[in-house]
Amino acid sequence: MSERRLQDQPVRHGKAQCRGTIPAKHIIPNGKLVQAQNGRGRATCLAARMDLHITQRTAGWITAALITCQSLCAQTGIRPTREFREDTSLTVTLQELRHVVPREAQAEMEKAYKAGLKHQGEQELEHLKKAVLIDPEYIAARNNLGVCLLEIEPASAIAQWEEAIKVNPRKGLLYNNLAIGYVLIHNLEGAERAARTAMELDRTTNQSRALLGLVLYEEHKYTAETSALLERASSEYDMTHVFAARVLMERGEFQKARTHIEAYLSSGATDYRKDASDMLAFIDRAGQERDSSPDQL
Repeated sequence: MSERRLQDQPVRHGKAQCRGTIPAKHIIPNGKLVQAQNGRGRATCLAARMDLHITQRTAGWITAALITCQSLCAQTGIRPTREFREDTSLTVTLQELRHVVPREAQAEMEKAYKAGLKHQGEQELEHLKKAVLIDPEYIAARNNLGVCLLEIEPASAIAQWEEAIKVNPRKGLLYNNLAIGYVLIHNLEGAERAARTAMELDRTTNQSRALLGLVLYEEHKYTAETSALLERASSEYDMTHVFAARVLMERGEFQKARTHIEAYLSSGATDYRKDASDMLAFIDRAGQERDSSPDQL
């Protein structure tokens, strides 16, 4: 999986680039939103914080890791593209089956989709607003409006997802996106709550496991649950090997942590190679100190 390091730059409140998955935009070092120089790439997460006398290197919050895992979902209902993630769940809620979307709202949704393909962010945003105004219960349009707004108005994005959940409380992707929104405004308790609900509604994907595991990690909850979630997600997302290893080291499970570090280093991923190497060196030093201690002689 391709990963790119984020650069610390303030987000410019300009045109909304809302093509489904927010591309390499969000991370919060020292409480500030930043974006990558290459905004078309997938975002990556912060370097694992090394409290165990390993290199101190904090690149920011966990938000971009969530987006690396393609956690932010949009819906089109038209056709898939390669450039953003759609909701591909086979689960259809009762609300979706019963609700009939007016043609006018559908037309605005299609216009928004086409504007997105042309990278016309402002037009896409306006068409989505019109679709929601025509049909306040059009969940796909309201969800996509939240995805668009997240980059420029996180609180407004959250409000859209919260309103959508009132209409359709069984739609997992709404909680999934809401969790990311809560992380952006530093509401980790709310993020955990939303992430847990997302996983309860869809226990089949590593996406939901990675989402909850990364939120728990950011809360410094280095528990067996956190390590288990990240370990399972690592079969799909290489970077979660590093986070799983960090949690395992906190729990004193160094050999198991070594396995994940070595798996990451052999994966071909590069963003966290230094962090992984530092962690491996720490484990080696700890082992040497243990072997040379008087208790071992």
